[in-house]
Amino acid sequence: MRDERKKKILKEGVEAKATVLNIKPTGEYLNNLPEFQVKVQIKPKAGEDFIAEMTEILSYSKYDSIRQGSQVLVKYDPEYYKRVIFLQMTETLA
Repeated sequence: MRDERKKKILKEGVEAKATVLNIKPTGEYLNNLPEFQVKVQIKPKAGEDFIAEMTEILSYSKYDSIRQGSQVLVKYDPEYYKRVIFLQMTETLA
């Protein structure tokens, strides 16, 4: 179910820049990789900024690069803004 949602968002979602507001481990693991709860503020090209939360499996090196205030690239479901996935993490999105 979750994978199908991600595929739909990848295909039909709206790309936007986001700022990480909070990231914390959930305590769960998948394939020895930790799962994190990530809260982001999304700045769409049109419309108001909004906040969304997502659960992502991240390697520790990716987790280390995502800090509060980091800029990330996301895609969100235009029909349901709370459904968001990471596209990439970047330190230099301006």
